Amino acid sequence: MTLKTFKNQLAVSLIIVSFILYSFGLFIGGRISQRFSLNYFKKAKIQNKIVQPIQTNLPYSDNQSSNVISSYVKLCSNTFYSFEVSYPKDWFTTYNSEGQKCTYFAPYSFVIPQNLDLPFVPIQIEVIPSAKWLETVKFHQNPNDFQNVLSSQNMQINDKSAVLVKAETTGNGSMQKGLVISSYLIFNSSNPVILSYHQTDQKENTKLYEDILAQMANTLNFF
Repeated sequence: MTLKTFKNQLAVSLIIVSFILYSFGLFIGGRISQRFSLNYFKKAKIQNKIVQPIQTNLPYSDNQSSNVISSYVKLCSNTFYSFEVSYPKDWFTTYNSEGQKCTYFAPYSFVIPQNLDLPFVPIQIEVIPSAKWLETVKFHQNPNDFQNVLSSQNMQINDKSAVLVKAETTGNGSMQKGLVISSYLIFNSSNPVILSYHQTDQKENTKLYEDILAQMANTLNFF
């Protein structure tokens, strides 16, 4: 083997070795690049999931309106005296004549007794002749033998002048002493009314009944 032949073989061997090393380097570099790209894609996808806001079904609105309230009350109309009032849907009302319609209310069924001198249901409406209105208001705002007046408050209810009188029984007559009486005296030129709550039992939840009375007073309308 001559020196020239040896040099030629050595050069070819170096070229082959260089090609092999270059190819191996490209292979290794490709694998690393692919793995890096895959990890980067996964990481970006996870981050995107974290940042992405969760879609939930939220209620459209949370407003309470008369439509909601109406599902909890009944409407009663008295065409004899031309007024209407709403009352709790699980309460009862009855009457023996058109004039008595929508004037007696209780959370239980009842019949109207012959003697109406004493309260027999918690809430009732009394229509007062307009000529006797001032006299009636004066009677309720002042102490008498049957009730002690605790407070009297002037107010407006649906553009009508009204007076809220709170009192308690004195014990005279057949009523026990200390029973609660709350009355809304609502003026109307043709048929003013008194919407009142009379406590009939010492165990009654008077706060609850007074709240119901206030709601009924604010739904009272004349037509």
